[in-house]
Amino acid sequence: MDTRKFSAFLNQFLMVCLSLAAVFLLENKAERGRSYWGVAVLIPLLIIGTLLVKRYVQNHERIQLVIPGWTAYLISALLQFGLLAVLLTNSFQLIDSAVGRLLLAVLAAGASALLFFVAKSPNQPERNFITALLVFGVLYRAAAFLPELQPGPFALGWSEGSRYYNASLFLSERIYGQKLPLPVLHPSRYLMQALPFLLGIKSILAHRLWQVLLWLGMSAWGGWLAARRLAKGVNIPIWLLTIWIALFFFQGAVYYHLMVCVILVLIGYKKDAPWRTLLFVLLASLWAGISRVNWMPLPGLLASALYLLDHPFHGQKWHKYLLPVLIWAALGFGSAWLAQQAYIRISGENPALFNSAFSSALLWSRLFPNATFKLGILPAVLLVCVPGLGMLLRHARRKEAFSLHWLRWLGLLGILSVFFLGGVLVSLKIGGGGDLHNMDGFLVFWVLIIGSLLAGAYAPENKQDLPKPAPSAAGIWLVLAAVVPLYFALSHAASLNFQPAAAQRAELARMQAALDLVDGQAGDVLFISERQLLSFKALQGVQVVPEYEKVFLMEMAMGNNQPYLESFYADLENHRFKAIITDTISTRMQGDSKSFGVENDAWVTKVLEPMLREYEPVLSWNHGSAHLLIPVGQQPLKDELLRLQP
Repeated sequence: MDTRKFSAFLNQFLMVCLSLAAVFLLENKAERGRSYWGVAVLIPLLIIGTLLVKRYVQNHERIQLVIPGWTAYLISALLQFGLLAVLLTNSFQLIDSAVGRLLLAVLAAGASALLFFVAKSPNQPERNFITALLVFGVLYRAAAFLPELQPGPFALGWSEGSRYYNASLFLSERIYGQKLPLPVLHPSRYLMQALPFLLGIKSILAHRLWQVLLWLGMSAWGGWLAARRLAKGVNIPIWLLTIWIALFFFQGAVYYHLMVCVILVLIGYKKDAPWRTLLFVLLASLWAGISRVNWMPLPGLLASALYLLDHPFHGQKWHKYLLPVLIWAALGFGSAWLAQQAYIRISGENPALFNSAFSSALLWSRLFPNATFKLGILPAVLLVCVPGLGMLLRHARRKEAFSLHWLRWLGLLGILSVFFLGGVLVSLKIGGGGDLHNMDGFLVFWVLIIGSLLAGAYAPENKQDLPKPAPSAAGIWLVLAAVVPLYFALSHAASLNFQPAAAQRAELARMQAALDLVDGQAGDVLFISERQLLSFKALQGVQVVPEYEKVFLMEMAMGNNQPYLESFYADLENHRFKAIITDTISTRMQGDSKSFGVENDAWVTKVLEPMLREYEPVLSWNHGSAHLLIPVGQQPLKDELLRLQP
C-alpha cells in the first residue's frame, strides 16, 4: 500500500471540508443556530480525526482488509441514499444551504473512500472519493426532478404552464380547433416537447415525465459522446466520465434542445471526412437557427475546434489549413440564419416580435454577486474554470507543454473567447443572469477543448511529441473538478413537496364555475397564465386567445416593445376581455435588492398597473397562484362571482 498516496488524499479531503465549513460559517454568522455550532465543532474534530488516521496509516505498512468488498459497496450505497433522503425530506439551516449540502456530500464521500480503503481499493482513495461524489451528484440531480412529476393541473413554476402551451401550438388545429401562430421563443424546445401532443397524450403527468426524460437523456447522451472522445487518454471508466461531463453541462444548464446541436456534431464529425462533417454541421445549424441566436455559429465552430485539435499544421499555407474551418463556420452560420428566416415566415407571427432580446437593457450588476445570482456571473464562471486551469498550470510547471502550432492555439482560444464574451453579454440582459445557462456554449467548448488537451485527445504538431494526458492523480485540482459540478447540482434545492391533486381538482371546478358565470358577457377570456389548462382540456367552453401569453408578454415588457404593449393597453381600455386569468397581482416594486427585482418592476409598471386600472381582481385559486379579473365597474357580476367563494 502506498501510504503517501493515502496521506495526500487525506490532506485534500481535509482541505475541502475545512474550506466548506468556513464558507458555511461565514454565510450564516448572522443566524447562529444548532447547525452553525455543529459545523463549528466539526472543524477541530475533522483535524484531529484526519491526523489520527494519517498516523495510523504511517505506522502500518500493511493494512489488513477488515471488511469484504461487497460490504463497502452496501454501506456506501446506504450512505448515499440515506443522505439523499435526508436532503429531500428535511429543512433546517445546514441542508437549506447549498454549501451545507455540499459539506454533507463531501463527508459521505470521504466515508465511502475510507470504507474502500479498508476493503477493496487501498491504493485508489482519491478515485473512490471522486466516484462517490459524482454518483451522489447524479442521484441528487435526478431526484431534484421528482417534484416536477405531479398530476395536478395547475402550473408548478412560473413558466411551466407556458412551456406546455407553446408546445401545443404545433398542433393547434387538432387541440384548439383553430390555427394559432407558432411560438416565437425557443421553437426547437417546444418542438421536442410537442411529441406527447403528437401521440395524442393528454395527461399533464406524462408531459412532465417527458420533459424530465429530455433533461436527463439529452445531457447523458451529450456527456457520453464527449466522454468517448476523452476516455482514450484518461484512466477513468467511460460511465464515470459520462456522469462527470453531464454534471458539468448541468452547471449551466445546457438546455436539452440546445444539446441536439452538440450531439449532431459529435456524431457526425470525422477527422478525415470533411464532407460528412459538413453534412452534420448543416443539420445541427438548421436546428440552431430555430433555437437561440447566440447558438447559430456553434455547430460550425464546434466542428472547427475538433479539427484544430485533430489536425497538425505541418507547415501548410494558413488559408489551405483553415479552409475546412472557414467552410464549416460560414455555411453553418448561413444555414442557421436561413432556418431562422424560414421559421419566421411560416410561424404566422409578426416578424418584428422575433429577437426582442436585442432591444432589452443590460444589467451590469449581475456580473458580480447580487440578489438574483449569489455568486455573480464572473465569479461563477471562474469557479467552473478553476479546476481545468489548475490542471493546465500543473502541466506547465511539469514542463509538459502542449505541442500545438500557434495558429491552432489562436483558433481554439478565439472560439473560447467568442462564446465567453457572447455568453456574458446575453447573461447581462434583463431576464438573464440568474445562473449560467446563457454561458452554455462556452461550457460546451470548455469541456471539449480543455478536456481534450488534458486527456491527450489531440494530435501533436510533431509525431515525436506524443500528447501526455493529465495524470490520474492531479492533486487537489482533480478533486475540485468533481466538487464544483456537485456544488452547482446541489444549488438546486430539492424537496419532495407534492400538491394534493384532489384539492387542485376542486379548485379547478370552482374556476370552471366562475368562467361559466361570465360566459354570458361580451368579449373573450384571456389566460395570461395557466394556459396549460386549455391545452389539456381541463376547462370547457373557453376559446384560447393567442396574444398576451405570460412569458411572451414579459419578454415584450423587458424589451420595451412599444407597439406590442400599446396594442395590449388598447385591448384593456376597450374591455376586449370579459375576464382575465393571471398569476401575480402584487404591484410592489422590488428594485435590484430582490431576486429578479428589475424584471418584477418591468412587469408591474408595463403590465400590472395598466391592467389594474381597467380590471379588478375578484377571485383567486390554488393558494393565490391564479386570479380572476373582470372589467372595473361591473358590480352585479362581481357580487355573483363572490358568492362562489367557499
